Amino acid sequence: MPDLVAPHASAPSVAAWNHALAEPNIEDARIAHALAPLARVPGLARVESTYRQRFRLKSWQYMTCASDELFVAFVVGTAGFASNGFLYAVELATGRVHQRFAITPLSLGTSLAPSSTAGRHRFATRKLGVTITNHDGGRRFAVELAATTTADTRIAGELVFTSAPGDEHLSVCVPLPEGRWNYTHKFAAFMVRGTLAIGDRRYTLDGAHGTLDFTKMYALRHAIWRWVALAGRTRRGVRIGLNLVDPTPDAPVSENALWIDGRCEPVRDVHLVPQPDDTWSADAGSVDLAMLPVAQVEQRLDIPLVRHRLRHVVGAFSGHVRTASGHVHDLENVVAIAEDWDTWW
Repeated sequence: MPDLVAPHASAPSVAAWNHALAEPNIEDARIAHALAPLARVPGLARVESTYRQRFRLKSWQYMTCASDELFVAFVVGTAGFASNGFLYAVELATGRVHQRFAITPLSLGTSLAPSSTAGRHRFATRKLGVTITNHDGGRRFAVELAATTTADTRIAGELVFTSAPGDEHLSVCVPLPEGRWNYTHKFAAFMVRGTLAIGDRRYTLDGAHGTLDFTKMYALRHAIWRWVALAGRTRRGVRIGLNLVDPTPDAPVSENALWIDGRCEPVRDVHLVPQPDDTWSADAGSVDLAMLPVAQVEQRLDIPLVRHRLRHVVGAFSGHVRTASGHVHDLENVVAIAEDWDTWW
């Protein structure tokens, strides 16, 4: 049986799970769009479903990892009519950014597995290659990275993201306005090992901490959100992760979550506030954090039908989080990503 949309159903289940779904078939849900009436016309239903699934469904897998020396982020994503891939690495001591962003038409050179539990995601152009292979039902990921940066520096690396046997992943499916839907698998407590070479310098990432965002959605035509993904250690050495989004979809479940040594619990009343100087604050019922920027990267696209602005601030978060049991964990300069997204697609 499919995980989200049952046979002959038009809407997915709205729920949360403590693992990644093997068949998050949100693409089988119905949405309002220009060709939707064709679904009721004999012989033309396939035209409607092909258009809807090919050009209205957005999907990506985005991952980060942070060590004492380096912050690394990469993505494989597609919006049907175009695909997006990027890789960037930030030297934390200096804030120097090594980056390559690429957008290709009609998903050329891009393939995405239908879930984060198995299969492979791949983005490939002449100057950028990102391959993510999903293992162990979405609990382990092997990554191959290769790029020539905008400054003509070569990047090459191999990473493995692993979660412990008892770690709790988070998957949710929620409704969006205008009869749309979003499925996402999040985890922010990976243990990372591997290496990344930037030019003639080789970084060891053994002991780094990582995050995951796998998403499939029938997105709004105009999508706006702010997002924080954090993984690292508290001042006392506890493995901690956070996934925070603002605004939060109006639903009984949410992707806002805290991980303490791999155990997941919800976070409520999230407010993420960016400032013109690239500082951010993250406030919630159980979270009080401030971020000082280390570096920022930005991607813009303005063509017919698509206006895209993606801004990432890599920064050091300090403050505290409180668990449901009342235990307070202090954070000091935990490096993470803050995203400001504004796209017409």
